[in-house]
Amino acid sequence: TLIAVPERCFLPPALAAGGRAWGLAVQLYALRSSRNWGIGDFSDLATIATIAARSGAALLGLNPLHARHLARPDEASPYAPSSRLALDPMYLDVEAMVDYSGCSAAQALVGAVEFQDRLAAARAAAMVDHTAVVALKLPVLRLLFAAFCQSANAVREHAYQMFIARGGVTLAQFATFEALRLIRLAVDGSGSNWRDWPLAWQRTDSPELQFFASEHRADIEFQLYLQWQADLQLQQAAAAARAAGMDIGLYRDLAVGAADDGAESWAGQALLAPAISVGAPPDLLNRDGQNWGLPPWDPRALEARAYAPFRAVLAANMRHAGALRIDHVMALTRLFWIPAGRTGDAGGYVGYPLAAMAGIVALESQRQQCLVIGEDLGSVPDGLRETLAACGLLSYRVLLFERHWQGDGSFKRPWEYPAQALATVVTHDLPTIAEYWRGEDIARRAALGLFPDRELELAEAARRGPERDGLRHLLDASGLHPADDSVAAVTGALHAAVARTHAMLAVVQLDDVTNESLPINIPGTWREYPNWRRKLSLAIDQLEQDPRWQALAAAMQAAGRCGDGPA
Repeated sequence: TLIAVPERCFLPPALAAGGRAWGLAVQLYALRSSRNWGIGDFSDLATIATIAARSGAALLGLNPLHARHLARPDEASPYAPSSRLALDPMYLDVEAMVDYSGCSAAQALVGAVEFQDRLAAARAAAMVDHTAVVALKLPVLRLLFAAFCQSANAVREHAYQMFIARGGVTLAQFATFEALRLIRLAVDGSGSNWRDWPLAWQRTDSPELQFFASEHRADIEFQLYLQWQADLQLQQAAAAARAAGMDIGLYRDLAVGAADDGAESWAGQALLAPAISVGAPPDLLNRDGQNWGLPPWDPRALEARAYAPFRAVLAANMRHAGALRIDHVMALTRLFWIPAGRTGDAGGYVGYPLAAMAGIVALESQRQQCLVIGEDLGSVPDGLRETLAACGLLSYRVLLFERHWQGDGSFKRPWEYPAQALATVVTHDLPTIAEYWRGEDIARRAALGLFPDRELELAEAARRGPERDGLRHLLDASGLHPADDSVAAVTGALHAAVARTHAMLAVVQLDDVTNESLPINIPGTWREYPNWRRKLSLAIDQLEQDPRWQALAAAMQAAGRCGDGPA
């Protein structure tokens, strides 16, 4: 197979000409509103995108929207999904679906006192109860699918069938897997891990599976319907962002892999390296390294398929988006492989064909007119940033990590950031600014047993004071000395510093706008901390009138970072 690829990824003309823009980053599930069902949804996405666009934001960053596990909703991480090729149907705004308005059965179920009590509890909870959300939405969605089957007009039926045709074998296999797992879960509680199923169900081409598909066609078509509706609502949210003046639009996120027990791994077994998961080597805070539990693609199998699976994953996640963040972009050149049942200290790096992988990224970027940001944090091989920059990928620069590590350790000034980059103060894997500034993250990590020994905890605490002083020096040198040492003042000043960097994109975490103190994720924890569940303290209905939001948007615009939307 001959694949001709462009030299560089797509870059919007305004940015290519030296323009700068800013955006807002949100965890969609964490959005709180007066009307959602206990989890942020696609209607909330349209609302927050419109608010951001009206304040001049050019893009809205999102956590991965990958399909999580309907049969295992407690597995909340968007970075370990069932499939990166499908959307999470729990982001559907059920009451906004066309079929809801004409479905009396669904309306009666939702209107029942017991249902409304559960809905109110899910909406009021401080944490997203993913299990409760699935229990609320899935029965109603089944009623809406039944209503569609009974009364859909020719236009909608044609649109549904065209969506299925476009999805092809990949979509059909995903729908079959999700239907099979839910049925097995309902029958005997064994729906969790497909590797524990009878061998006939583990094979995508087995006669038994074909018989299942014929016997349970309605269950499979229900999954196809959910994907169709999710795609429609995501498209509508993207259109709302553009209509409000958002120049780049939605900025999606691609996880480095899919869960070992999910649909993508089941359908793509021939691509996976057997008995291997990926992670990170040991470091000062993780002496055993990190095991992420995600099976990697075998680079030889990927090459034999002419990189078609990689292209498909990119295309699926660039859909309805103006930008894509590739998590752990180092995977384009190497991944840290760990044998099954072992810790990270037993792993090693395995190489991937960088020129081919980066070329595929550039090709799909140009096809979809979607700019690409590579999350290049952690152990970055020498020369990789330069290679990716030459391919047109933006680097991902986090203010807390941008320091003169080979010198005095001081924080880099705004003018020292590269232009071809996205700059932000913190990320979802770091403490919020409020928690960091108060030092509360150190005590939290100690309570969770994340420090290998007491000395490392004390050393971290001893470093925090000088780090805060270093940030104060950065702000002073940038002419941004905060009015006082409060979290609100420091947060505003740090974002003003990011806004002044030479990076063409600057992104603000909504969690920091609302001064959240609890982190959204603590790496190295699983059940010990409620990762990927904490909601915002402020409902998005109130955001536009919040003085913290108004001040931050004004600061970003004052630094010359305005999208094409109205100020």
